[in-house]
Order: sequence, then C-alpha cells, then structure tokens
Amino acid sequence: MSGDRVRPDLSAVLAVVLAVPVVAGSLLVLALAGKLAWPPYFWVLPAGWALLGGITFVPAVEHFLLPLTFGMRQPTTRELARLTPSWQAVCTAAGVDGARYRLWVDRSRELNAFAAGGRTVAVTRTALELPPPSLEAILAHELGHHLAGHTRISLYVWWLELPARLLTRLLRLVALAVPYVGRAFAAFGRSVAVLVTVLLSLGILTALAFLDPWLLLAPLLGPVLAWSKRLGEYRADLVAARLGYGPELISLFREWIRASGDERRMWARLLAGHPAHVDRIKRLKDRGFRG
Repeated sequence: MSGDRVRPDLSAVLAVVLAVPVVAGSLLVLALAGKLAWPPYFWVLPAGWALLGGITFVPAVEHFLLPLTFGMRQPTTRELARLTPSWQAVCTAAGVDGARYRLWVDRSRELNAFAAGGRTVAVTRTALELPPPSLEAILAHELGHHLAGHTRISLYVWWLELPARLLTRLLRLVALAVPYVGRAFAAFGRSVAVLVTVLLSLGILTALAFLDPWLLLAPLLGPVLAWSKRLGEYRADLVAARLGYGPELISLFREWIRASGDERRMWARLLAGHPAHVDRIKRLKDRGFRG
C-alpha cells in the first residue's frame, strides 16, 4: 500500500488545476479591495488571506469548519461502538493510524459516505446499518480518497475561493433585482427600461465571468470536471480492493444495481461525478478482483 501514498493521483491534480481560475479571481477581488483601502500595500490583503488559509490544515480548524459546511454531527455512543471496530480494521489493513482521522455521521438518509479535508471521514445513518464487512468496504473506499490525496488540499482551496464565491452569490442576488430596476425606468420610455436592463445584465455577467472564468466554458468543462471526479472514485475503489475489500465492493455495487437500477443516458453519464456501478464493477474485474 505504500505506493498508494506516494503522491496525489491525476484526479487530485486536476481538481487543483481546475480551481486555479476561481482562486485567481478571488485573490484579484481581495487585491482590488486592498487597492481601495490601502493603495501602496494592496497585496497585503490577498497575501494575508492565502497565508491565513494555512489554518485549514490544523485538525481542530478542520473539525470545526467541515461539520458546519456539510451538516455533519458527532456519532452517538452506540454509533461509535458500531463504527470504530470497522474503521480500525480498515486502518490496520492499510497500515495507517486510524486515530489521525475523525469519524462523523452525515445527516442524509441515503446509503453513502464521504471523505473531506485531511482527516475527516463521514458515513450516513443508513450506511451504519450495513453488516460489518460491507461497512468496512465503504470505509476502505473513503480511506482510499485520503491515501490518494483527493481531499488533503480541498479545504484550503475552498478557503481561497471563498471571497469569489461569496461575491458571486451576492451578484446573483442582485441579478434577481435587475428586472425591477428596469421597470423603474419605464416612466422614461420602454426603450430606456430595456436599455437599462440589458446594461445591468451585461455588467453582472461580466463580473461573474471575472470571478469565475469557468462559467464561460461550463458546457465544455462540465464533462472534464465530472471525468476527473470519476477517476478519483475508480482510484479509491482500487485502494479499497487492494486492502482486501474488492469482493465486498463488487457485491455492494451489485446490490445497489438490484435496488435502484443503474441506467443513465449518455449525457448523464458524462456529467456524473460518480461512475455507474456496472463500470466500477468492470474496472475492478479488469484489475483481477472478483465478487
């Protein structure tokens, strides 16, 4: 398993690369704010924000931010008694210290789990009802995300993007008011009202494109982003299979197919962040794992 922890895989690298334009837009927003507040030292605000983001690597900060962001809660005593043995078994198989990670319960009722930050693993209440081998397989998949570097820098990137994301939301709220502003100019004639509405809309769209350049290329980049996420899922499956959970994963995927089906239209498959279960089974079988 040492090879799985050597360096982040392609999915992790792509996630960082695709975040660069938004991060740049965010830092430019801070630089402009600094230019207004303190012109000679406009760079202090974006530089300070980037440095301050280093606190996201502190475990205590991660454990404070992520529950707020994803709506997680701490496991009850009963849930922890069920969760801990499975998690310890997975970490023992991987040769990692399970105490480095914090276990949480997601409030969703779906059968799901996810990894985030550098030390966070969460499962839903439904996942906790699975038999221990199946629960271990799901936890091994989430540990695979951590070992492959998919989540380590995600919280820091979220921090860097935060100013642009918040301003983007504000602009979208302002956009809702554009039609009403246009109507306010109706007294000067319909053409004036239309002109004001068009100019305001163009201004907002320009600002949004500045804050998030990917918006202009969303139709093209959507499939690329989804593909990079699917790569990460395949890699996490492979890590879990190498830990000895390949057969259990394949059985789980088959059970999900029987329970809810797995048919998707071509465009839905291209935009899905998770691969179809049949594709995940095929990938594992191609690597020599059997259910």
